[in-house]
Amino acid sequence: MNTNRFDLNKEEQAELRELVEGLVGKFSRFDDPLFLKDLPLAAYHLPERLVKFLNEFKYNPPKEGYCVISTGIVNDKKIGLTPPHWELKTNNDTCQEAVMAMCLSATICGDIFGWLTQQDGRVIHDILPIQNLEYEQLGCGSKEELTWHTEDAFHELRGDYLIMMCLRNNEGIPTTLSKPDYSQLTKEQIDILFEKHFTIKPDNSHKPKNSSSERSDLLQGDDQTRIHQAYNDILNRDHAPEKIAILFGNKKDPCLRLDPYFMELPESTEAQEAFKAIINLVNKSLVEVALNPGEIIFIDNFEVVHGRRSFTARFDGTDRWYKRINVIRDIRRCQQVLENKQSRVIY
Repeated sequence: MNTNRFDLNKEEQAELRELVEGLVGKFSRFDDPLFLKDLPLAAYHLPERLVKFLNEFKYNPPKEGYCVISTGIVNDKKIGLTPPHWELKTNNDTCQEAVMAMCLSATICGDIFGWLTQQDGRVIHDILPIQNLEYEQLGCGSKEELTWHTEDAFHELRGDYLIMMCLRNNEGIPTTLSKPDYSQLTKEQIDILFEKHFTIKPDNSHKPKNSSSERSDLLQGDDQTRIHQAYNDILNRDHAPEKIAILFGNKKDPCLRLDPYFMELPESTEAQEAFKAIINLVNKSLVEVALNPGEIIFIDNFEVVHGRRSFTARFDGTDRWYKRINVIRDIRRCQQVLENKQSRVIY
């Protein structure tokens, strides 16, 4: 039995489609606090086998640290062209059923949340190539390989899970994934990686330069204060990142926090050698997973790093298009930094 893949049968696909069609239209937008609050109630009306599979993934994850669900819910003609940019407000309009299916499934694992500094505070992100950003270390890059990393590794409130749904992937462009085998490290190396010798700067998706051209419309009153505070925090973390440990948790089965592209070599020779060793270890166990339309990948962000291979985008409406959400198992960890009491947006 494949413990990290689940395919809905035809009856379950019909059940899922009926559920999401009944929910679409009841909420004006996917970041509506009432929608996010009520998601768990609706999620347990998902096909029973799917709920059991995701519950098992949450509490007894497979050795790979990720799983793929095939929903059969994406219609290529209905979703229309791949948008030219994530900032367009209409990006969810043609694929509401697919996004709803992703959100419902994700809720079995925890609560969806977003960042005020990322894609203008949206909780549903569009991952697609953007012209003139081909060589950026961003999800919207293309010719530049997106180097593997823990999602939002720089922040202590990074999600427990990263979840992505494929809407279009005509060329089979793969996501790269790795769950390293720590038994190949020495005890001394593991001990050092558990110590605070390392720093991680914020990745480019959180930088002010990558907010939308319309972001200035939000800069009024409390919105202005919150956005200013959020970007100040990013700049402070960029200029003076705190020392952190790469590994944490149980030394026999560690959790991982790593983003080498935004890290520098630590000061001590021992820490440098341990840093190089874990990077080599991750590279040795890299695998590729190319999603098909309607497939959702659930990545344990404490166990698995991920990236994306480079490709040549056409910018003709047929390029790779994914939806992405972050999920946290205990939203109470974020209470002090949520945009407001009802919001799921961290600032």
